[in-house]
This record gives sequence, structure tokens and C-alpha cells, in this order.
Amino acid sequence: MRYAVISDAHGNLEALEAVCADLDKRTVDQVVFLGDAVGYGADPSACLAKIRELKASCVAGNHDQAVTQQHPIEDFN
Repeated sequence: MRYAVISDAHGNLEALEAVCADLDKRTVDQVVFLGDAVGYGADPSACLAKIRELKASCVAGNHDQAVTQQHPIEDFN
């Protein structure tokens, strides 16, 4: 089984698309996303949609938890 492990898109759709383009060139059985789909970048919804398209197994990062009020925002600058 070949895994692709990715993380920290932070709403940067262009960067995530570049990673996905590279994944298309590889043989990968499962994508694992280690969190922080949102935060900083301008396209958090599009990044979430792209990660869903990958059918990735996901864990939530601290930024993901902050937008769902599972992590205090006082920890962010």
C-alpha cells in the first residue's frame, strides 16, 4: 500500500493544486491529510473541496479546530 501524506494547505488552493498535480504522476493507494486545510490563504472552501475529491483520510489541524470552535483562537496571532 502506497500512501501520500500531505498537510498544511492553509487555504492556498494554488499550492494544493500543485501537490495534486504531482500526485497524479505517482501511484498512490491512499491520501492522508494531516490537517490545516484552512487559515491564511484566500480559498479555504476550495481547498476543502479538493481534499474531499482526493477521498483523503483526514485529521483536523489546530486551524481547522479553531474555525469549528474546538480550539481557542487566543493561541493565534
